[in-house]
Amino acid sequence: MKLTQNHIQELYKFTRKHYVEYYDVQSELVDHLANDIEEIWQSQPYLSFEAARDKSFKKFGVFGFMNVVEQKQTQMTKRYFKTILKFIKEWFRLPKIVLTTLLFLGFYQLQKLPNAYNIYRCFYCCNSFRILYNN
Repeated sequence: MKLTQNHIQELYKFTRKHYVEYYDVQSELVDHLANDIEEIWQSQPYLSFEAARDKSFKKFGVFGFMNVVEQKQTQMTKRYFKTILKFIKEWFRLPKIVLTTLLFLGFYQLQKLPNAYNIYRCFYCCNSFRILYNN
């Protein structure tokens, strides 16, 4: 027996019901469940769809899909961390790191002045007037 499109939609609903929110993880689980259900039907063709689905789901253990979801989250966290690290490495090249350090030290020294608030306010007002009158 083969699964119909309605069975596939039911499997998507089933995964959502069991707290699998990410579509790519749902797709992997639905594919796994569908293949397993078809194998179960080959050995036991008298089982209903729901019984075969539940039998396949029990193979995931007590926690159900949670282990799969946690593994995918760990995988994606590593991937995103590598992407962020790549952007950090690109940003902190020689000219940008010197400029960033000088700006940081400049603002740090400016904070030591007793009139730092007035200086910030002056820069803000001058910039606001420049924007206002240029438009």
